[in-house]
Amino acid sequence: MKKVAVIGNICGGKTLLSRRLSQLHNLPLAHVDAIEFLPGLKRRPLPESLAQIKMIEQQDSWLIDGYGPLDLLESRLGQADRIVFIDLPLSLHIWWTLKRQIKNLWSPRAELPPGCQELNLEHTQRLLKSLLNMHRNMRPELVRILSRDDLKHKVIYIRSRRQWQKYFQHGLA
Repeated sequence: MKKVAVIGNICGGKTLLSRRLSQLHNLPLAHVDAIEFLPGLKRRPLPESLAQIKMIEQQDSWLIDGYGPLDLLESRLGQADRIVFIDLPLSLHIWWTLKRQIKNLWSPRAELPPGCQELNLEHTQRLLKSLLNMHRNMRPELVRILSRDDLKHKVIYIRSRRQWQKYFQHGLA
């Protein structure tokens, strides 16, 4: 296993699981958030983000945490040896989103560039709106994509905390 894509909704444990899987399977880790955002939570121009993501995808091995544009994501899923889809209940994503925002009181997320302050009401509202939008609109599309014959044999669905913990402890073997 040389290429792993980890996807799922906001605050589903993608980053923490990706860090662990990267260590367990000795894969270089890339966070899409770290590519898409510049200091101060400003968006990197789309062509620059696309170029960086494509460059990573051309490597011999990788573990990529996150989405990026859907057309690029579909290409990545096709290249991946394993696709980890964290598909937890919406209520858990909401709880973990609020918990992450509280944690930001003490420390910003390490995978973001410096100066990315996420702890404010406007950002929290944006996160929750994105979370609901992804659950209602993107999740059904992902489920459809992942059920394709060329992809369905690669997908590991994580639908509970217990399953998440299992893969965190033991990896994808």
